[in-house]
Amino acid sequence: MAVPAAAEVAALRLDLTNQGVRLGDDVIAAGFDLALASAGNGNASEGVDLILPGGWCTNVCIAPGYARTSPYVLALGSSGALELRHPRHGIVPVSVPDTARFRHERTHSGVSCGDIGAVHGRWLVMSPFAARDGVQLDRPRRFLGLPPLRPLQKGQWTVDEVVACAEAAWAHAGARLVHLEASHLLRDDGGVADLSPYISALKRALPTLVSVSALPPIDASQTLALYAAGCDSISYHLLAFDAAAAAEVAPIRSRFVSHDRLMNGLRAAARVFPRGAVSTDLLLGLEPLEHVSAALPKLSAEGIVPNLALFRPLPGGEDDVPAGTLVPTEPILALRAERGDHLRAHGLWHSRVRGFPRTLWGFEPYLPSFIDRAYAAMRRSLRVKAVTT
Repeated sequence: MAVPAAAEVAALRLDLTNQGVRLGDDVIAAGFDLALASAGNGNASEGVDLILPGGWCTNVCIAPGYARTSPYVLALGSSGALELRHPRHGIVPVSVPDTARFRHERTHSGVSCGDIGAVHGRWLVMSPFAARDGVQLDRPRRFLGLPPLRPLQKGQWTVDEVVACAEAAWAHAGARLVHLEASHLLRDDGGVADLSPYISALKRALPTLVSVSALPPIDASQTLALYAAGCDSISYHLLAFDAAAAAEVAPIRSRFVSHDRLMNGLRAAARVFPRGAVSTDLLLGLEPLEHVSAALPKLSAEGIVPNLALFRPLPGGEDDVPAGTLVPTEPILALRAERGDHLRAHGLWHSRVRGFPRTLWGFEPYLPSFIDRAYAAMRRSLRVKAVTT
């Protein structure tokens, strides 16, 4: 069985993300549909992770309503191992991450770690907070191939529960990086007061880097406070470079957080955080691809990493966002190449500190070394001191 070349794997990752995969009868008969749903935190429509040749972890939708037209079929090979089958491209060996022990591990409060977070490659993704204060901000994660965030049984997970989850992911699932999802949390300070206790506790417990997705503060200069609190990388998501298109996918968010506030937050963060540690999602399919192409050099020139994510309306979410189109694979590959050129030109391609890469071609195999972690800590100390003195 031939292993695909790197370029073929890159195209395969994108195609799988774009089209999903159908489950073969042998996989369903073996009960793999239930196992895969569990591996994806219990909701198959949100997507599951497949490990492709080369170790690339890619989130793929297996919901029948979405993947029914996909040419890809997940089946069992002669040896009982999972494989992808395509009528033209043949057979590709794949596997699924083994996160069962982590998911079934319980915190001191009796909560399963799988209810608190999800492991994707080397990343543990958690959302400590439920929407509060009566404000239910739009959270279009169902279009981004992200792990599901179950409704919390209470207002928020405690610091101890989040740390226990991170320790279990470190010990039993090989996670070495933590991402805190708080982009639905509406706070004037950008969530600094809410997030700081979690970040500090995670840093004390584990030698990890912490990435955060949030809404920017009203005063963009407060971005420094989040960096000083221990956040290593930050994501403020535009969703679309055009303000009107972004308002269509997140109409409630746009009432409270303007496009200018998001851009000001990104620019301020790029002046404070390490090179390559500030990113934003552009959701392909919300605006003409020409607009996205024009946005790539502008964002990259300001030190902001533009992540290209897919408009992927999964079953049950189609009515939430009426505007948007599914973009074919070929033009996305062209945009991907453009993005790479701009990131290289501005020194953003290889960086010591990076955010959670929820981009359309999968989760990058990023693993910072001890030197990278030491650099992140030393740079923070020097940068915060330089700005505050």
